Amino acid sequence: MNLTLDKALQKGIEAQLSGNIREADKFYTAILQAQPNHPDANHNMGTLSISMGNIEAALPFFRTALEANFGVAQYWYSYISALVKLNRFSEAESLLIDARGKGAEGDAFDELEHELFSSELKVALQLGIQRISDQEAVIDIWKQDLKVKPGQFDVHSNIGLALHNQGNPTASIDSFKQALKVEPDYEAAWNNIVYPMRVIMGEVQPDEDLASLYPEDTTSQHAQIKKMILKHILNLGTANAESTFVDVVNLLSDAKYKNIQNPKANKNRSAVKPALPNKLVALVHFGRSGTGLLHSLVDGHPEVSTMPSIYFSEYFDYSIWEKIIVGGWGEMVDRFIANYESLFDASTQAPTPTKSGKFIDGLGLKEGLANVGPQRDEVLKVDKLLFSSELNRLMECCDQLNPLIFFKLVQAAYNKATNDLNHKNLLFYHIHNPAKYAQLNFATLAPNAEWLIMVREPIQSCESWLTIPLSENDYSGCHNRILEMLFEIDNVVYHKQNSVGLRLEDLKEYPRKTIPALCKWMGVDEIDSLYEMTAQGKRWWGDPSSPEFAKEGMDPFGKTAINRKVGSVFGASDQFILRTLFYPFSVRFGYAKENTKQFELDLQKIRPMINEMFDFEKTITKRTQVHPEHFIKLGSFSYFRSGLIDRWKVLNQHHTYPNMITPLKLH
Repeated sequence: MNLTLDKALQKGIEAQLSGNIREADKFYTAILQAQPNHPDANHNMGTLSISMGNIEAALPFFRTALEANFGVAQYWYSYISALVKLNRFSEAESLLIDARGKGAEGDAFDELEHELFSSELKVALQLGIQRISDQEAVIDIWKQDLKVKPGQFDVHSNIGLALHNQGNPTASIDSFKQALKVEPDYEAAWNNIVYPMRVIMGEVQPDEDLASLYPEDTTSQHAQIKKMILKHILNLGTANAESTFVDVVNLLSDAKYKNIQNPKANKNRSAVKPALPNKLVALVHFGRSGTGLLHSLVDGHPEVSTMPSIYFSEYFDYSIWEKIIVGGWGEMVDRFIANYESLFDASTQAPTPTKSGKFIDGLGLKEGLANVGPQRDEVLKVDKLLFSSELNRLMECCDQLNPLIFFKLVQAAYNKATNDLNHKNLLFYHIHNPAKYAQLNFATLAPNAEWLIMVREPIQSCESWLTIPLSENDYSGCHNRILEMLFEIDNVVYHKQNSVGLRLEDLKEYPRKTIPALCKWMGVDEIDSLYEMTAQGKRWWGDPSSPEFAKEGMDPFGKTAINRKVGSVFGASDQFILRTLFYPFSVRFGYAKENTKQFELDLQKIRPMINEMFDFEKTITKRTQVHPEHFIKLGSFSYFRSGLIDRWKVLNQHHTYPNMITPLKLH
């Protein structure tokens, strides 16, 4: 029996090392059925769970392995590391003390201790609202850590975030710049430096030179692009928005990482290149505005090529492409599959890449794609072998690939693997809510793409989108989402390319007018399937996270969402401010009647109100028992005001938002 178990263990390890997760799971499961406390099999099952993105499921395996043999340092390390990833710091710290007591030493455990320390401080800073004195203590601890171990760019970035939260934007910017000086490509620093920089920009005169605030130039191509994107973000909605957009596009166009050559390319060969759709429509959301619904209606159209869900929202971020091509041409297909496991099995817990280098576990499950079909008992799946074979075949017809061409080939291989053999005129891409790098890179690669923005009455949409961050007392999350919606309505990306806004209300109330108008705009025929919610051709029952999921189920044109009264998040004062700031958009899309004189009066009235606490902010301070005096000193408070005042200034000057998106005309 021992010999049999040893052989099974070895085969499981070999399968795991080769990336054959299912085969490895089969061997480890067989061992545990025979010997439930087998330490190596339990430990390896835990590592399998982590590789599939399910850290929580790994803990019982690591615990059993450790209890079976306390003498293996790797068991301690794996268990503690998993607890740190789950932010279960007290358990991790207690276990680390036990490990040290049993002789766990070396660089790996020293690094783990440092990771625990840094993660605990970072999460303590980011979650909940802390008093200014608490933040000062955190900053002092991190500074002491830098003295012991200098050059930690992540710690410099953490200090920058803490200083921003503390309300010290100048020092915050300096810390982020120090992080980027050490590591020019550090994603978190680039993402977070925008907050204190916007605060500073709101405090200075328009003609003041702010060049010294930006991180220093480096030889890193990605850092140069990110710096220009930072400038673009800070100039959104201003007269400089278009020029910074052009500057970003020029840099992205010259990026050297984009193309990968086929090592077997033969320019004289007669291989016929695949016929791919030239027309491309990108679907974008506006708060919670029903993009999942629209995507499900378009799904299954014989002229339209589209893949389910929002898996590929960040596909055009450079980091995704680098992961796909890092092993060369021959490994691209396998690496793509490894990044997007949910496309091939919606029930998997494997992580899907999302904004800021983060991941969402079990995205297919969260999107309701593991309970489709008439009985809600089917899981969306794609045959990996068939997909892989077809994609490799298509790739061999190409001399070189960039992210967009490869994406089109992926879509074609997906169609073949799902037995959809119809000729496709249009590629429908649910880009959803991409980060700026991914959005601008896509716009650069696909300059002729058309943009379809789903919109909804802005206060209602905003309230719906803020429900989760408000329930978690995530004040910065609430601030960011409100500003994101306000700056999206005149995004220069849509102005530079063909775009329309489609009202959710029109889709639900007048589907027989709206869908034909949409078909005409997209250049496809109106067919019956456009009035049914499907995913991969199977019945889709809706987004489980939607408040209307339980009530309306399969009814795509239910009106509960658009009839919901506002007031669950915003009080009367909040609504008045936001309605005034959204006024030009609301008039253009028919959500408000035009009354220019009243708007001008309201605009002047809200200016001092912007500086006061909003009702939803008061709600958070009451829940968290934080004194308003502390709250108004927070960086997020100032950042939110800076963004609102930016929008107010544009309205005060132009009485509208120049280059707003235009509504889809119904015929």
